[in-house]
Amino acid sequence: MEGEAGAVTVGELLLGRLHDLGVRYVFGVPGDYAMDFTDQVMAFDGIDWVGSSNELNAGYSADGYARVAGVGAIITQFGPGELSAINALAGAMVESVPIVSIVGGPSLEIMQRRTSIHHSLVDGDSDHWARMACEVTVAQTSLTPECALREIDRVLAECWLQQRPVYIRIPGDVALTPVARPVRRFARPDPVTNPGQLDAFAAAAERRLADAERPVLLVGSMPIRLGLGPAVAAFASEYNWPVATQALGRGLFDESDVRFVGVYNGLESPDSVREVVEGADVLVCLGVIFYDWSGLFTADLDPDRIINLGRDVATVAGTRFGPISMAAALGRLHEMAASRTSDWPRTATLLHKCSKLDRASGEPISHERLWPAVQEVLRPGDVLVGEVGTAFFGAAMMRLPVGVFVLTAPIWSSAGYVVPAAFGAGVAVPERRVVAISGDGGLQMSPQEISRMFAYGQHPIIFVINNRGYTTERALEKAVGEEVQAYAEIPDWRYSALPAVFAAEGSFVVRTARTEAELAEILDSVDERPDRLTLIEVIVDPMDLPEGMPQWSREASAAIYHAQFPAPARLPWSGLS
Repeated sequence: MEGEAGAVTVGELLLGRLHDLGVRYVFGVPGDYAMDFTDQVMAFDGIDWVGSSNELNAGYSADGYARVAGVGAIITQFGPGELSAINALAGAMVESVPIVSIVGGPSLEIMQRRTSIHHSLVDGDSDHWARMACEVTVAQTSLTPECALREIDRVLAECWLQQRPVYIRIPGDVALTPVARPVRRFARPDPVTNPGQLDAFAAAAERRLADAERPVLLVGSMPIRLGLGPAVAAFASEYNWPVATQALGRGLFDESDVRFVGVYNGLESPDSVREVVEGADVLVCLGVIFYDWSGLFTADLDPDRIINLGRDVATVAGTRFGPISMAAALGRLHEMAASRTSDWPRTATLLHKCSKLDRASGEPISHERLWPAVQEVLRPGDVLVGEVGTAFFGAAMMRLPVGVFVLTAPIWSSAGYVVPAAFGAGVAVPERRVVAISGDGGLQMSPQEISRMFAYGQHPIIFVINNRGYTTERALEKAVGEEVQAYAEIPDWRYSALPAVFAAEGSFVVRTARTEAELAEILDSVDERPDRLTLIEVIVDPMDLPEGMPQWSREASAAIYHAQFPAPARLPWSGLS
């Protein structure tokens, strides 16, 4: 519906503000309550509709898109649609991914009259699902013509400032209602920094750094979201500080740089990485999150020696200062820091030194041999998407080429993330090669988005690690001495036949590797820029584990059963504040 002269409809207003925020594609599934707004999307110049196979996949696709492009959006409909997407929003909430979740709702009159309608509990309460959304989004609104501009701008501002999901319900009749055209565009808000608090932080940090001889940088995911990679690189280069990352921080810092020491994950870390990080007399953390699977229970770190920079707060030895943006806090540290003169162990801890596959071997493929080979496939600028489980631990030991963008979601750890997230990333940066690594269990949850890859002409490389089940569960049971249960087994699909379900022969390449020789031959044929979708199934022993996973399973089991670690080693139960 076209707006009146000097006016736009509420739906057009929302789309215009989304465009100003940076959204260029919206992922979603159509539905009757959302049709009026979805029709407006189809007619809007500057934002394209991307249909998804289901709402959960739409959420994962928007997540992958947002991590690469900066912000994402999904459209679902009232009730089943929005509830199907809520799992993806929860993951985006904890992993700090800005997604605008737009829900097409019933008309205002229907809701005000408490009408019994489909997609409801038939109790007249239309706000059940909106209340659920409050738990996995940082701002919410249900639009009316009177509040539309104010509420849209408020919610979008929170999405950008907090780098987390938000919820906007747009009733069908409201989407079509004309309102005044805004006089100015929506602008991404700048983060707030209190000058007095920044000065107080700087003074405390300067005192802490005064006698530091072994300072270290440890980075998480938030600097990636905030575009601080160049600032971190400049800091490390100027002052010769070693840099370690958490798994979520991979891709921020050039791993070929001599100052990169590896991935830190508490007791799971290689000894040389632990020696550098845990031996620091000052550890500057950037967007770091410690939880049970990232070393919370085993990290030998003294909180009194930590300077922690969060999105909008900074702490020095546990004393909080804020609001302070991470960029402002890092900038002040850059002004006062001193060069590190003491050396540190520079042992090669990642797989880049491992031997090549044996091209004559008929031996089954082990994780020990698989991951160095996968590492060799990666090229500068690739987008690497890794599933939880064996793929996550295998990728953790790889040294990445410069400019590789990493998408992984270990905190929420919801299987099925990889394929739709890889699709979303491909929509965001079609010029970059996407390499997706999924376990067989994860792929069985969301294979439908392979069809969307074909529809959009994408040519990713998809590795399927086939160990015939859920190796995470097997590892946990093995760690506590229990027999592996039948629920860890899954049907053994013919994964190489999947692409033929979605596309015509000739538009894809599928290969299966059971031995080292077969895998070596397959990887030799992988193009740096494939002209077709490539699916590579790798058969591995169900009980074989990548490096780091056995230790993780012992720690995870201890957290579950309170057996080995009754409390974190040194950090607070809640991690870093």
